[in-house]
Order: sequence, then C-alpha cells, then structure tokens
Amino acid sequence: MLRMQILSILKTPFLSTHPLLRRRRHTTIDVAIALAALLAWSVTFAAPSVSVTNARIRLLPGNLPLAGYFDLVNQGKEPLTLIAVSSPAFKMVHMHLSMEQGGKSKMVKIEAIELNPGETVNFSPGGYHLMLMERVQPLHVGDGVPMTLQFSGQQALQVMFEVRKAGTN
Repeated sequence: MLRMQILSILKTPFLSTHPLLRRRRHTTIDVAIALAALLAWSVTFAAPSVSVTNARIRLLPGNLPLAGYFDLVNQGKEPLTLIAVSSPAFKMVHMHLSMEQGGKSKMVKIEAIELNPGETVNFSPGGYHLMLMERVQPLHVGDGVPMTLQFSGQQALQVMFEVRKAGTN
C-alpha cells in the first residue's frame, strides 16, 4: 500500500520531470529510506505523555536569577523521569527544591524528578522550581520564553513560559 502511494506521488507531472527524480526505481528506494528514517526519528524524539500547565517565570530586576514554575502531570501508563530543562533565553537552568532544615530555608539542586502514572508535580514557590540564570537578553512582563523539558529515554517537550511580574501567580 505504501509502495503504491509513493509510486503515485512519483508519477505526478512535476515530480516525474524533475531531474533528480527521473530514475523512478532508485527514487522509490530513496523515498522509502527517507520515510523510514523520518519515522525512526519521530519515534525516538516523541513527546512524552505529559501535560504542562500554568508555566510562568517570576521576573526580577537586573540580572538576578529568576524562578520558573509550572504544573507537570504524567498522563501516560509508564513512569517518566524529568532529567533536565533548558532554554535559549538562559545560559543555565537548574531544577531546585526549597526546603527547611534545622529551622533554616535552603535550596537543593535536583538531578531528576520521577513521576508515576497519573502523578502531578507542582513547581511552585517554596517547593520545586527552576532556577533560571544568566539571561541572554532582557525579558519583559508578557514575554514568552521557550523551555525544553528533557525526559529520560530521549523524550523532550517544548513549553512556552509566560514572564510575569514578581509577586503574581
């Protein structure tokens, strides 16, 4: 069936007259290889079964580190592990956890966060959050900042974070 569809595409007037596509036998094989490679790539880098809501960045003045917050839900049937977050807007992005220990608040860098099926993890003030360090360019309230959430197994999810004024949720 796929071979028939590829052959019918190759028989269209534009494609059959194109100099690179005159040899149909080789072109069919080339197209099949390209489609197989594309399918393999899309499976390898498929987005995980996860949803992200309320993605926001708390804006602070100057070049102070910023905090990123969001709600993450594993909607799949398998556990997921968030292993990194990156953004072209910052030189460094770390996952942190704020906690109290011995009556003092402290932040601990987190290397990975595992989410069981159906589990929700809230990145919020006083808990898990993203530390966004060394802005590449100035940010303003209302800007959208792209972030890539990287999960184990080479799964990644692109998320747009909204820049908000400090003190707002």
